[in-house]
Amino acid sequence: MFNLKFFYRFLLGLCFAIPAALTVYATGQANALPQAELPASPENCNECHEIIRSHWGESEHGKAVSDPVFQKAWQEAGSPNECLACHTTGFDPETGTWEDDGVACATCHSPIPANHPDEDIMPTEISSRLCGTCHLQTHEEWSDSTHAQEDLSCIRCHNPHTTNLRAADTQELCSSCHNDEVHFFEFTIHAQEGVTCMDCHLQVSEVQMGEGHGARHHTFTVEMDTCSKCHTLDMHYPVSDGSATGSSDTSVSTAPMIGEEMSVVMENSLVQAEPNPASPVGYSLLAGLVGMASGMILAPWSERWFRRNNKS
Repeated sequence: MFNLKFFYRFLLGLCFAIPAALTVYATGQANALPQAELPASPENCNECHEIIRSHWGESEHGKAVSDPVFQKAWQEAGSPNECLACHTTGFDPETGTWEDDGVACATCHSPIPANHPDEDIMPTEISSRLCGTCHLQTHEEWSDSTHAQEDLSCIRCHNPHTTNLRAADTQELCSSCHNDEVHFFEFTIHAQEGVTCMDCHLQVSEVQMGEGHGARHHTFTVEMDTCSKCHTLDMHYPVSDGSATGSSDTSVSTAPMIGEEMSVVMENSLVQAEPNPASPVGYSLLAGLVGMASGMILAPWSERWFRRNNKS
C-alpha cells in the first residue's frame, strides 16, 4: 500500500538535501587549489629566485648529472637507469627520459599553486625522509643518532640549495647548539693540535657507504677506531691520577639555525607539502544526508502548518 505521508516526508527531505549537497560541492570546487601551468623547473623559478637558482646551479645538486666524476662512474658501470632516479628530476624509467637535470626545484617544491607567488607560498618538503630517498646509507645512520631523536633534520646543518654547510666551518655550526662543549673544547690539547668536531664525530668512511655515496658517517658517535688512528701508541699508557674523565652525555642548547637564507626559509618556505585536498563529493553526500534527515524530521511540523492554513 502506497504511503502518501512517507512520500511527502521523503520529498520534503529531498528539497533540503539537494540544495545542501550542491552548495557544499560548489564550495569545494571553488576552494580547490588550482595547479600552476608552468612546472617547477629551474628556468621558470629563475625569474623570481635568481640568487637561489644561481647557487643551485653551482651546487652538487645542480651538477648531479653533469659532474664529470658522476659521468665517469656512471659510464663505467654501464650507464644504469637506476642512477638517474636520483641524479635527475622526473625520471621515467620506461622512456629513459627526465624533466630536469640534477636535483631540481620540483624534487622538494611540488606541486606549485596556480596563484604562486601572488598569494600562496611554495609547498616545501623539509623532512629528512625526502633526503633519504637518495642518501640511503647516510639517512639510515642519521636515523639512529641523537640528532634524529632530537628532530634535527638534514636541513638544520645542510643548505639544500648550495649543498654546503649552513656555517663557515664545522666548529661554528656545531657551536650553534653545543655551546658549552665547543667553548671548553678550545682549551684542550685536541684543539691545540687542530682537531675539529668533524674529525672525530663525522669520520670519513674508508669504504663505499652503500647506495647514496655518502663520504662521512652520520652516527655522530666516536668509535674506538677513531681514537686509535692518532693514539695507537698511547692506548695502554697507565693513568696515574685518574684524571682522564669525560662525559658521554652531550647537552644541546636551543639556538637559532644558521644560514643566509634561513630566516626567510623559516617564515615562508619551511612548510610541509600540502596534502591532496579531499574530494568535495564525499562532503556533498554527507551534506545531502544531513539535509534529507532535516527535511524528514521537519515534515510533521510542516504538515500541521498546512492543515492549520487549510482550515483557516
